[in-house]
Amino acid sequence: METAVLEYNQKQQLFEKGDTLFLAVSGGPDSLAILHFFASIQASWNLTLKTLTVDHQLRGKESRDDAQFVKEESERLGIPCQIGQVNVEGYKEKHQVGTQVAARELRYQFFHNCMKDCPYSKLVLGHHQDDFTESMVMQFIKGVRPNGIPVKRTFGNHELIRPFLCVSKEEIMNYLSKHSLTPRLDPSNEEDSYTRNRVRHHVIPLMVQENPNLSKSLFNLQEQLVEDSDYLDSLAEEKFHEIIEQKPGRVVFSITVFNGLPLPLQRRIFHLILNYLYKYEIMEKDYFMTFKEWIQSNQPNSEFQVNEYMMFIKAYDECVIRKGSKRELQYYETLGLNESIQLPNGWGASVSEVNEVREIGTHTLFCDINHITFPLTVRTRKNGDRIKPLGMNGHKKVKDIFIDHKIPKYLRDEWPIVETNNEVIWIPFICKSHISKDSGQNLIQITFHK
Repeated sequence: METAVLEYNQKQQLFEKGDTLFLAVSGGPDSLAILHFFASIQASWNLTLKTLTVDHQLRGKESRDDAQFVKEESERLGIPCQIGQVNVEGYKEKHQVGTQVAARELRYQFFHNCMKDCPYSKLVLGHHQDDFTESMVMQFIKGVRPNGIPVKRTFGNHELIRPFLCVSKEEIMNYLSKHSLTPRLDPSNEEDSYTRNRVRHHVIPLMVQENPNLSKSLFNLQEQLVEDSDYLDSLAEEKFHEIIEQKPGRVVFSITVFNGLPLPLQRRIFHLILNYLYKYEIMEKDYFMTFKEWIQSNQPNSEFQVNEYMMFIKAYDECVIRKGSKRELQYYETLGLNESIQLPNGWGASVSEVNEVREIGTHTLFCDINHITFPLTVRTRKNGDRIKPLGMNGHKKVKDIFIDHKIPKYLRDEWPIVETNNEVIWIPFICKSHISKDSGQNLIQITFHK
């Protein structure tokens, strides 16, 4: 087994000499083999090893004993061990998820917290070829794309690796027997109440009867699928950076451009968006088809609250995917002479005295200081707001100006309005009032930046 794992590592480039590896160990056969395998090569590979184990508090004293077993076994090998205790039942009730989902999410949160101070470190999991087969079969059953289990993936700012995917459960058990190692066994793995256990105990044995080389066949199939998928992923990555505007907590893109892409690229770009917005979170559902149906609907301007974590907004040809729920962002700020402020919508504003007009653009307003009373008011719009645009004799409703410039409704409600003496003098980036000047003395410059 050792030779197979090292050859697989040479092919996949999972770990290298000098790495810091966090070993996720439960005490079961697979993770116990991981612990002893890496302990055996630690010196020759100059590895820094740390063991992480989690007490899910689901089996009382038995769970605590499992964690203690891992700690003692790890420290016997000279490897420090950290135990995490998580409240699975409390998490289930709060987030309305199943036991396995709750345990996994809490486990990964613990791993992430332990690794955050060790940049470039890697998390090592003990999944093997039989686990891979189970995952492939379960994905076929659920009708989702059969990705199996990735041999490596990003994990926040770290990398997660599975160096045992090349070996079978039988090979792992032979390895444990050869080294006289006795693992801890979780009785819940024998219960048919979990889908994975039913697949393992009943479905896969029937498939193996038809194809004794089932695991190897699926493993080879997945390698081909990964090669195809990697190519499409690289195209999607290019398009993502080309068409997606990334902002804090949201992304913005053209609906026409997005709909013009091939469906495989649309799907991957959507998932890249979710990866950007929900970097450390796990999505339990694939929302792409929900998104696709919504974006192709006939409603030109609409909002769709998907769940408490995600919102879709359609405004003219612009689509916004926003993290979180709909929010009412109202503010009323003051801005004095030679001051700068940061607005709740993320924009910045400043005022300064100047000797001449420079940097003329939609982001600046120049006017006579004698026409201004400080401090200025910078606020969100109110019903009935009007402005006398530069070059016009009369006033115009701010609402109509937003509509004329096709500013999406969700942005109108947080767009800043500049006011002095109860008069709107500027809608930054959109409309300047009659007091704007491009020459003269006693000038001030008001500047906004997004």
